This record gives sequence, structure tokens and C-alpha cells, in this order.
Amino acid sequence: MNLDFMKEFHEYANVKTVGIPRALHYYRYGRLWLEFFKALGIECVVSEPTTKEILTNGINRSIDEACYSLKVYLGHVDSLIGKCDAIFVPRIAGFKLREKFCTRFESLYDVVSTIFADRGIKVVTLSHDWRSEHDIEEDYIELGIKLGKSKKEAKKAYSQAVKASQQASQAEAKEQRRLAVSDGGFKLLIAAHPYIAHDPYIGGQVESYLNNLGCKVLFVDRANTRAAVKRSQTIVHTLPWIESREILGTIDLYKNKLDGIILMSAYPCCPDSMANEYILRMVKDIPILQVTMDVQDGTAGLETRLESFVDIIKFRESGGYGK
Repeated sequence: MNLDFMKEFHEYANVKTVGIPRALHYYRYGRLWLEFFKALGIECVVSEPTTKEILTNGINRSIDEACYSLKVYLGHVDSLIGKCDAIFVPRIAGFKLREKFCTRFESLYDVVSTIFADRGIKVVTLSHDWRSEHDIEEDYIELGIKLGKSKKEAKKAYSQAVKASQQASQAEAKEQRRLAVSDGGFKLLIAAHPYIAHDPYIGGQVESYLNNLGCKVLFVDRANTRAAVKRSQTIVHTLPWIESREILGTIDLYKNKLDGIILMSAYPCCPDSMANEYILRMVKDIPILQVTMDVQDGTAGLETRLESFVDIIKFRESGGYGK
């Protein structure tokens, strides 16, 4: 790729404000994106946390068969229209043959561009594929050049963004390590994709309710994810999705520290329908509650299941059912 030659093609040079949907990869790369655009002098407008209105608008833009998390994403895109010069919709398909993301991420740019064609939105994208011959840093540099910046400016912005993102992630991981070995309270791992676990409208309610029950909540993406992926490779060789590998490996890394696992998915998730079945068969001696989140309103049933699950753990820890 001749990046110097691309300086003649500042495709997004007039973009001064970029909208970022608070969904999907935002919960994995959001800090990096915000720091990257900030370093380039581009203002970011992040959509508000998910609400019923955002979800409804996403449902109206989706086909029925789309998964819950994609419907949420489309609602966030819709909420940003008119608030920015362009909307950032990256296409990050994965990194290696067995470190892919779900195909929804591979098709996201095309899906958004097609569904919102009638609204005349401008979409800024970055494309990285597990089949790429270059690394993802070059993709960010290419994006910076398209935004009218020099190669040097783009490279510096990416370096700053990676450093800031890593520092924040390391701080979260350090706090979770402390929590995992602390005394008192049941330790429950929310085994879910970050965009499910951390979206306040989807998985956030689970974290809040478990905290109210006196539990200490751990998350897969706040563990050592590279170590988790490496551990997963000793368990199964054929699992193609990196986040499924992180979930599987983290469970194995934490298994001696956990009192229970909340295995949480968004309906209908194809990767989870396969990976979760493997997890349920593999994990022994740790109580697991499988929860499937969908677009239906109401949390009473979910709260009852969580409370019952914690009660079972209490009974088990007290010697009931054996240990």
C-alpha cells in the first residue's frame, strides 16, 4: 500500500465531527477511537447509552432475523444522524484464521450504508481483515490520511491512542485481579461479549442486580485476554471466533476463583449457539446460569432467575448438594 500516494485522495477531508455509535465494537475499541480522532483534531459525538427508543428505531431498520445487538447498533446509527458530519462504521473482521469476529462485523459498513441510503448519511470507515497482508496500524494511518492528515500525524495519533487505551485496560485488569482474590462476597463471571455485558440496557442490568445481591462481578474483557486466547487453544483448536476464545479461556483461567458463571448471549447469536454449548459441556464443578437477552421488555423474570441462582450458590457453599 503506497500511503504517500494516497495523500492526493483526502476522501474525508471535510469531516470535522465524527459520530460513533455506542454499540458493538465501541465496547472493545471505543477508547482507542476517541483518542485517535482527538489526536487528529476531529471532534467525536458518541451516541447516548441505549434506550428503549434507540432499540425501537433499530428494530424498525432491521430484518426480523438480525440479532439483538445488531438491532441496537442500527438504532445508535439512527440517533446520530444530523449530529455530525459523518458516522464512523469500522469493518474489523478479525486478525488470524482462528481469531475472527462474527460476520456481522465484516459486513457492518455495507449493512449501514445500504439500510441508511435513504437518509443520505456519510460513512467513514476503516477496514481490517484477518486475510490482510498488512497490520491494523497501517489501516489507521490510511484513515488519518483520508481525513486530510499527513502520514506522520496519523502514525503519531495511532501511537497515542494505543498507549492511552492500553493504560486504561491495564488499570481495569489490575482492579479485577484485586477483586478476584479479595475476601467476602460471591465472585461471579459474566461470560459474554463486551457489547452485551457493558451495554447498560442489555447486560448492565445484570451487573447492577448482582451487585445489589452482594456479589462481586468479573468480566471476560477485563482479564488477560491474550492469555485467555492462548489457554483456549489448548482446549479446542477449531473455534474460529476470538471473543468466544476469550470467554472460554477466561473461564479456564479463573475457574478456581469463581463461585458461579453467568453465560449471557443476545438472541439469536450464531457463534454463541455453538460456543456456549461447548462451554456448558466443558465446565465442571462451577454453577452456570445461561441467560439469553432479547428485545422483549421487562426484567422481572431475569431478576428472579438471578436471585434464584445466587441462592443456589449460597446453599451449595453452605454444604447443600455437596460442593
